[in-house]
Amino acid sequence: MGADGKIVQAENVDRSQEKVFKGTSYLMGEHGWEYAGHARIYVYKDGESPLFGGAFAIHGNDHHIQLRSGYMQTKHDEDPHLDGEEEFMVVVRDSDINEGIRSQHKRGIEAEKSCGSDDLAFNTDPNHKIRRQIMESAGMKRDVSWNPLGANSIFGRMKKRQVDNSSGGFGGGINLRSVIGSTVGCPSTRKVALMGIVADCEYVASFGNNGERVRQNIISVVNEASTLFESTFNITLGLANLIVSNPNETCPVTAPQTAPWNLRCSSNTTIEDRLNILSEWRGTKSGDGLAFWTQLTNCPTGASVGLAWLGLLCQSEANRQNTNFVSGANVVARTNQEYKVLAHEVGHTFGAVHDCTSAACQDEAYVATSQCCPFSSNGCDAGGRFIMNPSTGDSITQFSACTVGNICTGLSRGTVNMNCLSANRNIPTIVAGVCGNGIVEEGEECDSGGDSTCCDPSTCRFRTGAVCDPTNEECCTGTCQFAPNTQVCRPSNGPCDPEETCSGGSSSCPADVTTPDGQSCGDADAGTYCASGHCTNRDAQCRSLVGVLQGVNNNTKSCDDVNCQLTCTSPQLGQGVCYGMQQWFVDGTRCGSGVCRSGSCVGNSVFNDVRSWIQRHLPLVIGLSAGIGGLIVLSILWCCIRSCIRRVKRRKLRSQPPIFIPPQDMGYVAPPYAPSNAGRRLSRRDGSQNRGVGGNMPPPPPQQMPPNQFGYDQQYYMEQAAALDYYNNMRTNSGHPQQPGNAPPYAPPYGQQEPQRGQSVRYA
Repeated sequence: MGADGKIVQAENVDRSQEKVFKGTSYLMGEHGWEYAGHARIYVYKDGESPLFGGAFAIHGNDHHIQLRSGYMQTKHDEDPHLDGEEEFMVVVRDSDINEGIRSQHKRGIEAEKSCGSDDLAFNTDPNHKIRRQIMESAGMKRDVSWNPLGANSIFGRMKKRQVDNSSGGFGGGINLRSVIGSTVGCPSTRKVALMGIVADCEYVASFGNNGERVRQNIISVVNEASTLFESTFNITLGLANLIVSNPNETCPVTAPQTAPWNLRCSSNTTIEDRLNILSEWRGTKSGDGLAFWTQLTNCPTGASVGLAWLGLLCQSEANRQNTNFVSGANVVARTNQEYKVLAHEVGHTFGAVHDCTSAACQDEAYVATSQCCPFSSNGCDAGGRFIMNPSTGDSITQFSACTVGNICTGLSRGTVNMNCLSANRNIPTIVAGVCGNGIVEEGEECDSGGDSTCCDPSTCRFRTGAVCDPTNEECCTGTCQFAPNTQVCRPSNGPCDPEETCSGGSSSCPADVTTPDGQSCGDADAGTYCASGHCTNRDAQCRSLVGVLQGVNNNTKSCDDVNCQLTCTSPQLGQGVCYGMQQWFVDGTRCGSGVCRSGSCVGNSVFNDVRSWIQRHLPLVIGLSAGIGGLIVLSILWCCIRSCIRRVKRRKLRSQPPIFIPPQDMGYVAPPYAPSNAGRRLSRRDGSQNRGVGGNMPPPPPQQMPPNQFGYDQQYYMEQAAALDYYNNMRTNSGHPQQPGNAPPYAPPYGQQEPQRGQSVRYA
């Protein structure tokens, strides 16, 4: 690839040029040659003075082989210097490391080097992080500071290297203590994880811009790392695509858009930045069918020599998470233990968390909630002896039993997607047709990687009478024939994942078919449903993860209904406290009105969230609705009853004669009924006298006061109006109209008119 990002040359590597070997090591014993361990070798030059690199094990003691040039390029300043320019081989055993020097050197750097695996912004996102410290629901600092136990140089003098700042994704959604050593979920027959690698300009420059040596080193590193995955998980790493920066060109000042990852080392570009850039670029190649992409660089950031998104195997699309892009990608910086760093980062891609260190073990809740992988069901500190230790180590040669359970169970539960893993048949790799490497490449019938009763290891062809090889195919018997259609090739994983059986006419197991997400399953009262082939829900996943804590299993629940990161709570874990797990909910788990996909809630909306909340809390909604509706009905009934009572009272008042109430300043007057002492005069206030006809006449109606002054109500006015009507009728019938100056103080209510000025008013 040129500096402009365009491909200068593309070719498949000729198998005759790349001599990559997988085998075993032997020692001469009393009874002949005895098996001693594995071996992975890359032959640079054969003949009388061969040159090769790689690693082999003798009873657990790994021997690392490097060319002189490679050793000098990656050695620490305090490692021995090798003179001369001629190439030769340097072999170092893990047992050669001086533990005394290591301990003395370690005391001086312990506080300096720490794992910053929670420093990425993606890790602090509550929706997508799986690598963060226990948090309270009210929100607080979510950083984790580790004191890793690591290794020094191959001679005990090299400072510890921080392996990575691995980031969030899937972790399996499991209680790690409960699955230590379990291989359930890992393939029973060989699978291949095809990977792509980009080597940037700084990585190429570290080899003296020797493109051939770069390619040889990369193939050798992948070959060694693949050994760990094959022997542990039955998964081979296959290099399907390799992009190398043009060795004849210098690093570009500005990275081209077609290769934004091809950057020179700079203090302004951290290893986190490189992972972010690579992840976005990886999204442009979403249709390549690869399990992940790795960038090889010579630009570490401080002690960090690797970085990966956790559990994003087969994640080809780049998803935006805050300021980051996340996808199936990782970054590895060049060291003298490059294959171990690569294996570590790929382990994260497969969903493995870090092994527990002595510092992490100080927090019991941190370990109990599967924030790290404990050594055993009763022990915690893994002692820095395994691949997933947070920092590099010279004597590290294998994955821990906890990591085995972590990865296999994650694959089994579907929290880590393995759909892109290929059956070991017709695999396209850059080194085509290498018979004996255990990968059935294009043009090969079989490749068991060693002796086999079904496959000839020298020709990679079936032996006479054989039609299949049980090493690589699920539906093949030990007699090299197709298995009958009654043989189960993939057992059921629960009510949402029925078993598959062989067809009887093929060596391949049919595709795994699961029940559609969202379909109800299990106990109806439990509210469980199918998600990625598992009968589960949010609370069930929290109980599964935190169930190791005694007495909390039945009470553990999800903290919310909308996020896709496992956050769990239980009264036994503390009131008002949510534990943020380093896991995501299984794909297909409900999040409000949407479903979780790769840690993001897809398909949700405000309207649908409200509707979903009502559906999930239907008993509460019904209770509240019934209560509020009942209050409304009672209020309406009370208003109706009160209105009826008032109407009855009004009818009774209207049926009774009006009651005349004289004003206080009028003194006592006779009632408006005809008295027996008729013929008496009434004295008017102005001194005039009128003789009554037929008896004393009633006085004018009493003075009325405005209702807003004394609070009189309508009933009062009705009574006064009735009295006034009666009074006017009496005066009209008696023939005594009103006299001037004796008009009522203001207009009578209900339409009665005040006499006009000058109109005579006569009193009876």
